[in-house]
Amino acid sequence: MSASITTYLKDLSYSYYLKKSSDEIAKINTSKTNLLNNLNSALGYRIKRSFVFGSYDRDTILPRSVDSNSDIDVMVIFNHTEYERTPETYRNWLKTFADNNYKSRYGSDVVKSFPTVTIRLGNIHFDLVPAKEETWGWSSSNIYIPDKSYGWQSTDPSDVKTRLTDANTRFNQIVKPIIRLLKAWNSTKGYPFDSYELELAITDMNFSGDNIESGFFYAVNSLPSSWRDPQTKQDKINSLRYNIENVKNCLARYDINSAKSWLHRVLPYA
Repeated sequence: MSASITTYLKDLSYSYYLKKSSDEIAKINTSKTNLLNNLNSALGYRIKRSFVFGSYDRDTILPRSVDSNSDIDVMVIFNHTEYERTPETYRNWLKTFADNNYKSRYGSDVVKSFPTVTIRLGNIHFDLVPAKEETWGWSSSNIYIPDKSYGWQSTDPSDVKTRLTDANTRFNQIVKPIIRLLKAWNSTKGYPFDSYELELAITDMNFSGDNIESGFFYAVNSLPSSWRDPQTKQDKINSLRYNIENVKNCLARYDINSAKSWLHRVLPYA
């Protein structure tokens, strides 16, 4: 038997949770509502619908105090016609919208990068993703977003949320807390993993029989890595595993204070 930091990890993960009652979330929600209204006013009939997806919708977004690059993904589905408009046309429309409504009006930074247009507000960043939708029958449809060859690729913006919700329920509500812990590590170490890919990898792990402590240790050792990865990424993963191994060694000696000290070499204090 070893000492345990299960409760400590649970509390630490909760401190990384962007709480619904926080001032930060209230400001984000106001900005989000204004953005969606501005999109409808500025682009009108050209937009079929727009909605929030990604980590904000999955409830795995971190506070800006933990992850300064936290952002909100907004999918903007355009009224696509047979007169094929390219993804670049839609991205240009979004760039013009952002420039007119945020850069010119408020001095906000606007960045056009693949495949999004990013609006950097003081309290949050919004990534606008252009999309088209093809519908058939009464209720079936496919959504497409830009691919790297400037064409279209199919996507399901709700797929990861569904998988994460199922996994979190199946494994006794520990998957989302573990995601928050490792996203906090990722953000403080310069993002060795793409945040979305990290969430996806953890969502697909098997936490059968685990609590948050054993599940966190398992996830650390199960993070995907390859000799093809940049050396800096490999070094950061190896450093994470080294420090967590020392956490476990300290727990085996019932030295909880030292275990927490090693833990905070990789996880920020709240």
